[in-house]
Amino acid sequence: MAKKKSKIKPSTKKEIKEPNFSIDKYIPQKYQTAALLAVILIFFLIYFSPMYFGGKTYQSGDIITSKSLQSYVDKDREGYSLWYPYIFTGMPAYALATDFKWFNLIWVSAYSARAVFTAAFEADYAKWTFYLLLLAFTSYFLINYLTKNRLLGLFGGLATSFSTGIILFLFIGHVTKLTALAFYPLIFLMLLKFQYKITLRDFALLIIVTHLSFLGWHVQIIFYTLLSIGIYFAYFIIRSLIQKDSVFTKQMFKSLATFAGAFLIALAIQSDNLTQIYEYNPYSTRGSESILDKVKGTESQKSDTEFYQYATNWSFSPGEVMTFVFPSFYGFGSSTYKGPLTKNQEVEVNTYFGQMPFVDVAMYMGVIVFVLALVGIYSNRKNPYVQYLPILIVLSLLVSFGRTFPVVYDLMFNFFPFFNKFRVPSMILVLVQLSLPVLAALGIKRIIELRKESNNHLENIIKYSAYALSGLFVVSLILNSAITGWFSSRVTDYTALLQTTRPQMAQQFNALKDYMAEMFISDVYFAFVLSAAAFWIAYAFIKRKVAADAMILGIIVLSMFDLIRINDRGAKFQETASVEDLFNAPGYVQYLKSQNLQEPYRIFNIKQDGSLGSINQNSNYNAYFSLQDFYGYSSIKPRTYQDFIDVVGPVNNTLWNMLNVKYIISDKPFSQPGFNLELVKQLDKSLIYENRSALPRAFLVDSLAKAESIDFLNMVAANQFDPEKVAFINDDELAVDKPDSSAFASITKYEDERIEIEVSASGNNLLFIGDTYYPKGWSAEIDGSETKIYRINHGYRGVVVPAGKHKVVLTYLPTSFVISEY
Repeated sequence: MAKKKSKIKPSTKKEIKEPNFSIDKYIPQKYQTAALLAVILIFFLIYFSPMYFGGKTYQSGDIITSKSLQSYVDKDREGYSLWYPYIFTGMPAYALATDFKWFNLIWVSAYSARAVFTAAFEADYAKWTFYLLLLAFTSYFLINYLTKNRLLGLFGGLATSFSTGIILFLFIGHVTKLTALAFYPLIFLMLLKFQYKITLRDFALLIIVTHLSFLGWHVQIIFYTLLSIGIYFAYFIIRSLIQKDSVFTKQMFKSLATFAGAFLIALAIQSDNLTQIYEYNPYSTRGSESILDKVKGTESQKSDTEFYQYATNWSFSPGEVMTFVFPSFYGFGSSTYKGPLTKNQEVEVNTYFGQMPFVDVAMYMGVIVFVLALVGIYSNRKNPYVQYLPILIVLSLLVSFGRTFPVVYDLMFNFFPFFNKFRVPSMILVLVQLSLPVLAALGIKRIIELRKESNNHLENIIKYSAYALSGLFVVSLILNSAITGWFSSRVTDYTALLQTTRPQMAQQFNALKDYMAEMFISDVYFAFVLSAAAFWIAYAFIKRKVAADAMILGIIVLSMFDLIRINDRGAKFQETASVEDLFNAPGYVQYLKSQNLQEPYRIFNIKQDGSLGSINQNSNYNAYFSLQDFYGYSSIKPRTYQDFIDVVGPVNNTLWNMLNVKYIISDKPFSQPGFNLELVKQLDKSLIYENRSALPRAFLVDSLAKAESIDFLNMVAANQFDPEKVAFINDDELAVDKPDSSAFASITKYEDERIEIEVSASGNNLLFIGDTYYPKGWSAEIDGSETKIYRINHGYRGVVVPAGKHKVVLTYLPTSFVISEY
């Protein structure tokens, strides 16, 4: 009997259909880099369209300060801008602003490229977005190199440039930080390539990008860049030595030597900056301790000194790491309130209540970037570069804590060259903001590889993270009242601390408590829902529901929504015209200009109404109108000037007389005893006083005495001497004669870098010049013969003129600049 053939039943199991979305279908691979860079550019054009095309711009004190320097940069002059006489009784221009560097071809090329990019834009300030765009481009290239995925390059480029802590620099005018950061990723791209092969082309490119990162000469950011490079080489060399990989060790030492060569060449090209700042540093507030610390006999490195306290004011705190996930965990810095407290009018408020004096925004880089970076660290933990980045991040965090956690910070402050010249420890967090997008991109890359290399453990991490974050979102909805109540209690505790020291701020925080709590609970919701959404997209990819490119694009959309939401909270657009109107000459400027005074004089705006140019909102505003201001704004003031402010204070009769402070602008009648002021003009918002006792910028002094600096400053503070009768010296032996009635001194020419004085002396008379004493570049001649400039009255210039009529010429032209220029 024949066997019956069994029928084979068709399988009822559905075949899983692979999602096949890919950008390769729409853009050929050879055009993808150009296309994705164009996407970044279009994103910039859309996001910054109010500034590019809508007549808007950003406004801050630092932006106004930058604008105030523009008239000095643009002025016609013989030679090059080297000395800035308009604030603090004078200082080197390289510490503030210089004009077109025609002698630096790389700078000229970068400047020209920026000019082409911004030619069609309405706001001049738009030129600084050029460096933010370059940072996005360079981050794209680095991440594309690491992941071999162009869409991940797009993700990393956008995430880096729109990181809140980085885009903040554009919002507040700290644009030289952007110029330094823009090329950071390219430097590391070159170093990673050097691990395998060093070519002449890449060496030349490293020279160029390293030099370009120096152009803004933000020394602190440059230092952090070099620190991260130093840690990179230390890690990889130590690792290769431990593994006894002699070939790789040799290659790393070659790479280190190549970088050192490129760095030195780039530094030589930038030596005009280097030499001038290096020479000025010991005479600035960054390079020497205050006279008060000297009197106390304390070392500048000690934590109880004013110098250390000043350097560590902006110390991050361990608790504020929570702002990486919940940006308003300690309030938020600047945001716009609109509600019943202001009758629904928009008002800018600052709700930060952490330990720093204030912040503009939170140090936020996107919750999705943060959680995916954690995935990147864990899933790529055997990757040497991934091992290096967490070391850099942890060290940066520890240093950022400053005096909050001084163990690491103090080691660097005491022993690392130049580190104790810097302030704002939290600034080192830029290294965290630059590193996390790289790790996040590598985390996504590892998820993509799960299609080829299954890893149940990692798949479970993705799945259960999605569940957990979703659950936390639901819990936060349920516990809304408890969470907002807890946050409000923290604000209440903070305001209680403020009641005795800053009652007005305490009142403001109490009034804004509900607004702050609403902001916080909103950030909690978004943190959980956005990160959960990112993990669900990743899990859908693992389950073959979503294609890799679709997953990356989805994560990009979520990340940019998150970052823009937070960035917009801190961004403050203003009408460009209204900002330009700020620089219409106020009444007191018009009056002073109308006097057409030929000899130099200084003004001091002591108004306390918060107006531009006033003592509390100086911003170097008066310098914009070429008025020499006794006061000013800079983070690197002349040390001797700051000593006067610390010991004497800015309002002092003897000080004003000695330093040619001829006009005082006030918003209320000036009635302090001992001052010889006469009201010469009364305007709607300003009272203009002339100081009838103000001495000329250059005058002959009857006698010279010796005194320690602190004793001299105390005499000034007590108004115990007449600057025309006696001057003081403390570091030279010098004898002078008393001038008779026929002796005189008259300035015939006063320019930034050249002063000509006609002097008739009756003996060896002391000529006092009330400009900052600075020996690195100022020289003096009497009738063409060189003579010495003495440091007189703690920080000003003195020249001994022999009997007879003479032409005294003081010139500023540092030899170091002449050499470095050519």
